[in-house]
Amino acid sequence: GCVLADSVGLGKTFSALGVIKYYEMRNKDALVLCPKKLEANWNTFRHNDKNNIFAADRFRYDVLFHTDLSREYGISNGRNLESVNWGNYGLIVIDESHNFRNNNTVVGKENRYQKLLRKVIQEGIETKVLMLSATPVNNRFNDLRNQLALAYEGNPEKIDQKLEIESGIDQIFRKAQQAFNIWSRFDTKERTTEKLLDMLDFDFFEILDSLTIARSRKHITNYYDTTSIGKFPNRNKPESHFSQLTDSGDIT
Repeated sequence: GCVLADSVGLGKTFSALGVIKYYEMRNKDALVLCPKKLEANWNTFRHNDKNNIFAADRFRYDVLFHTDLSREYGISNGRNLESVNWGNYGLIVIDESHNFRNNNTVVGKENRYQKLLRKVIQEGIETKVLMLSATPVNNRFNDLRNQLALAYEGNPEKIDQKLEIESGIDQIFRKAQQAFNIWSRFDTKERTTEKLLDMLDFDFFEILDSLTIARSRKHITNYYDTTSIGKFPNRNKPESHFSQLTDSGDIT
């Protein structure tokens, strides 16, 4: 699996649809797991509607919501949750995967992240995982590590032996967090991106190169032929609007 961490508006959904169709053509069931607010966005491409620009592709993936992992019963997006075969998906696309960055263990209680790992990824057939997020890291490197763990079923040995790294993935992320903590205490002039990059181990970049994809508008402009789609729109400079009370009480 991998994390697609392109900036907002660069087509993560379209990229995911291409991956979904690849697996559908190989007779694999695909599940899109998204926040409920994005229901219409993903449902559009499954229906024979006029606004579905991919109607000819006949997508047949399922759409369920992050919150459905915390439910055992009820109806969601037309599905009876009690009947969902969570372990039978060959591909799961997790939109806004940063919502699954916490793997805090509470005795006697299974959180949403742990249910996703157990019910969808570990149980049943082998599952490939595509995670979409413009912000995979919130405030600590473990946010990213926990998401990547979904791609190796929570078993770090599975990924350690496939990457050209000297240390285990858990140790690499611990050292990266330690480096970040030290860097964050530097004076402002010293706290530069270049300084942080110098402090991170080569193994950390091996993980990023192997398991994450991230592009900015500048990257696409520099390295992609955008002739057929045109340029990105220009951003207007922010304007300041404010009101002021005069001595007479009037607003100017």
